[in-house]
Amino acid sequence: MGLIRVHRILLPYCLSALLLAATTSVFAQRVNVSLFNSDNGLPQSFVNVLIQDSIGFLWIGTQDGLCRYDGYDFVVFNNNPYDSLSLSNNYVNHLVEGTNGELWIATRSGLNRFNRKTGKVKVYYSEANNPRSLASNMILRVYRDRSNRIWVKTIDALHLYNPATDDFTRFPHFNDIFNISQTSDLSPIFEDSNDRLWVGTKDGLFYFDKERLVFKRYSEDPANPSTIWGNRVNAIAEGLNGKLLIGTDKGINELDFRTQKFRRVNLTLNDSSIKSLTVGIQFLGYDNDSSLWVGSVGGLGKLLPNGTFIKYNSIYSNNLPVNILNVSTVLRDRTGVLWIGSQTGLVKINPFEHRIGGYSKDQNGRNLFSNNVAASVIESTDGNIWVGTWGSGLHIYNPVTGENRRYWSGGVNFIANDFIHSLFQTRDGRVLVGTRNGVFQYLPSSRQFVDFFEKNNVYVGDLFKNNRVYSITEDTQARLWFATRLGLHCLKGGNLISFYARRGDSLSLPGNEVYDVVSDKNGNVWVATISGLCRISADLRAIDNFSFNGNKSTLPFEVLCLYIAKNETVWVGTTSGLFWINPKGKNVLHSVILPDVNIRLINDIQEDDRGRFWISTNKGLVLYNPLSNLVKVFNNSDGLFSNELNINASFKNSKGTMYFGSIDGVNVFHPDSIPTNRVVPNVCISHIQVYSKSGNTEIIPYQLKFLRIPDDFSNLTFTIAALDFVQPAKNSYRYQLIGHDSRWVELGHTNKITFSNLPEGDYELRIMGSNSDQVWTAEYKSLRIRAVAPWWRSRIAKWIYGVIVLISLLIWAIRRTKHLREINRLLHERETVLEELRLQKDELAFKNKNITDSINYAKRIQESMLPSISRFKEFVPESFVIFKPKDIVSGDFYWVNETRNKTFIAVVDCTGHGVPGAFMSIIGIELLRNITNVEGVDDAAEILNRLSVAIHNTFATSNFESTEGIKVKDGMDVSFCVIDKEYNILQFAGAFSNLFLVRDGKLMEIKGDRYSVGMANELGHSQFSSYYIPIQPNDTIYMFTDGIVDQFGGPEGKKFKYRRFRHLLLSNYMKPIDVQRTIIEKTVNEWMGNHEQVDDMLIIGIKPELSCMF
Repeated sequence: MGLIRVHRILLPYCLSALLLAATTSVFAQRVNVSLFNSDNGLPQSFVNVLIQDSIGFLWIGTQDGLCRYDGYDFVVFNNNPYDSLSLSNNYVNHLVEGTNGELWIATRSGLNRFNRKTGKVKVYYSEANNPRSLASNMILRVYRDRSNRIWVKTIDALHLYNPATDDFTRFPHFNDIFNISQTSDLSPIFEDSNDRLWVGTKDGLFYFDKERLVFKRYSEDPANPSTIWGNRVNAIAEGLNGKLLIGTDKGINELDFRTQKFRRVNLTLNDSSIKSLTVGIQFLGYDNDSSLWVGSVGGLGKLLPNGTFIKYNSIYSNNLPVNILNVSTVLRDRTGVLWIGSQTGLVKINPFEHRIGGYSKDQNGRNLFSNNVAASVIESTDGNIWVGTWGSGLHIYNPVTGENRRYWSGGVNFIANDFIHSLFQTRDGRVLVGTRNGVFQYLPSSRQFVDFFEKNNVYVGDLFKNNRVYSITEDTQARLWFATRLGLHCLKGGNLISFYARRGDSLSLPGNEVYDVVSDKNGNVWVATISGLCRISADLRAIDNFSFNGNKSTLPFEVLCLYIAKNETVWVGTTSGLFWINPKGKNVLHSVILPDVNIRLINDIQEDDRGRFWISTNKGLVLYNPLSNLVKVFNNSDGLFSNELNINASFKNSKGTMYFGSIDGVNVFHPDSIPTNRVVPNVCISHIQVYSKSGNTEIIPYQLKFLRIPDDFSNLTFTIAALDFVQPAKNSYRYQLIGHDSRWVELGHTNKITFSNLPEGDYELRIMGSNSDQVWTAEYKSLRIRAVAPWWRSRIAKWIYGVIVLISLLIWAIRRTKHLREINRLLHERETVLEELRLQKDELAFKNKNITDSINYAKRIQESMLPSISRFKEFVPESFVIFKPKDIVSGDFYWVNETRNKTFIAVVDCTGHGVPGAFMSIIGIELLRNITNVEGVDDAAEILNRLSVAIHNTFATSNFESTEGIKVKDGMDVSFCVIDKEYNILQFAGAFSNLFLVRDGKLMEIKGDRYSVGMANELGHSQFSSYYIPIQPNDTIYMFTDGIVDQFGGPEGKKFKYRRFRHLLLSNYMKPIDVQRTIIEKTVNEWMGNHEQVDDMLIIGIKPELSCMF
């Protein structure tokens, strides 16, 4: 036994009287529990032993391992065949906590001592030649007495652990080898209040005299009723009267040590229904209220101090029956939660789980109120509870007599509509019922309902037909108000006044669907609508709309419910949260933030006598204290029949009792009667995980005061637990990390803390926790943390860095001095060089100026030899010239002359451009003038022949050679035309140059010879060819060099090429000759863009004049 603390309470009767009284009343109790088994955390369902350690963890010994439970997770410890420091065997018979927090674990293969600091296990085995070892490896029991000595029980011996020598003293006792040991033999060890040590065995009860070190055996003698009843002793406890209670395979015995006599305790007498509970006893222990728990092979029972015996044979988990068998242990933890270890699993009975009662099911589990969807509820002045359902009529329930009258459209007790959305009792005692199809009044005399408006002679027509009545109230002037799906209606005297949402009406509501209406003590009426909140003045002459947190617009969401507090503050429940407004202040609604509660839908509000607000929602019942800002959420685990509470379905009677309607019944409670868990929980770190580049590491947090985390960690996670098992999911936490941020961080119900990339340094983690009723720990638990810097940022590394820096500075100073000297030398040399360069620059600038002046002079000479544009037009009026030299002077030139009736026109591209080309152009111009004017040649081909010979002879006889000894070979590409004005003939000769003639929309290309002027003799050619072309009206002739077609430009930086040039000419040849010039120049400039001009450009366009018309 020994797992439940025995609280000795002075009782007016002894245990014997209590046990005898137990025969007079036996009851079965239906209890809802939580069940843990192999499906939800345990490694195996059969629980052999259960303890709560000094910290507050639950330790569960099963037939397949040991578990630790912190309220959230089960951590399993079992045998690992590859780890000699793990449990020796998974079958845990028993365990106990030592004085230093270590766990002693009795298994089927050795005694294990679990060091929780290291996570390692030391195993004690039986050694054949060592009398200081255990007698057997089958360890049945381990026990710690009040002197903190560890006792170990095997089949045939009791052992005492010697901590000084780390071995055992063996005390053998009687063992009947013919009485085979069974798995159900528990072999309990118990120390009574007189320090007597008792041991239960398969062969009877043994008393161990610790002074004389001898055993006294008590065994069954069938012929003597004063002997023990059954030899297999599996449970021992001490009664409230000081006598010993012994549970055996046959039942319960009571031993009077003074008389040495046993008495058989028969709890069943003539009640065979609990006989299975009182044989095969495996556990006996007292609870805090002096009740005796009886655990047996057949189940669990409880003997109350008044003699009532309760059978726990109707235990339900998730509304399914649970059959508890082989109850091996019962434990009441520090918070009052009851734990039962059995073959079925670990059973949890929470004393706070059903602290909110109410009406939902009858004794047979059937709905108390039709479909149980309580859409409205009140308590009338006669004490009856009125429950309006959603579609199943109205119930009037008498909680004293149990009478439950139902009114519905299809019953003898008739009401015209089954959707009862609102219930209200007026000051004069009338009960009004609001439905989807009218308002009805209850007549107590006939117990029937009549139409309210007909009875009061108020004509409403079809106003309330198919019009849901959400709420009914009465103001200070005895006017009745009806909030409906279509408008708000006020019964004043015998007249009905209606209010609607009308645009442009000063008495307009924010919306037509009105959910709730309440009246304050000044007679003002507050109205909750689908589109906002408004207030109607007591004289019904003004309506005020209310804004949200100062926003001038009306409230942008649905207002569902209203409540006027004792301090006259108006509380507003909406689909978007809770608000309040001070009617004496500005018309501004203020939002209420409910800490740690993610609830937005507020269905109804009530205020208790202590100024706290009870708020019904779709996620449970919320208790809010505006003074302390404390929030508690009550849900199914607290006894609510459903977490979904209905809109405007609450009521508070004159005594402060509250009613809340849900989708599965009505919860009823008085706020001051709800039990509160006031036990301060012990908060601890249950798990530490360090994630780093080198791998993930689990740190054992037991008694850990200092944590050193590696330099390469990326994530550090702490799992914390407030070891309060009432409702662990509702436990709350906060933490503070000194050295990083001094503020407390509220975690809510989250029990994990994660730090990422924490800078190196020293920190202190402080944690606090609360139980599910927000009772916080008075002091924080702390853990010092050191985030280690990487080796390259360690203290030693910094010293090394300092030495390196000093050496580096010294080397740098030496090298810098040397370098400065070298720089001074170089600067001196540089000044000398710069002076020489300056002189050379001045010389080059002077020479460049002379050369540039010479070239500009050459340009003027070239320009003076070239015919001007006006001179050119004298010979060819309909013509244009585009001349764009690449450099100052050009290697391209044009020439025009006229003798008799012939006009000579030449377009020449000399070899090279710039100055060399300019020299060639001057020679060419002079030679052409001499050939046409002096020699009188007028044939185009002959002119080119003579020009070629003259140029060849000029350079051939000059003996000019380059620096490499190569003679200079220069030539000209020439396009030469002779226009015979008398006969309208165009004669053309070309030297590596072509002529374009555009006629009737077609461009003809007249190709010249494929060799240049001046190079013909070198290539073996001697004669140029002439082409004779009759000139027709509108013919346009184009002569050009290759500068334009070779020019790069355009979006892709490509050459202009002949294709674009032909297209340009064909597109514009019909236009006036000057317009053509402008278009061609613009096109060429746009094509070039930012590209450099690559060659000289020369284009001449001519429209010849005809001497006669064709």
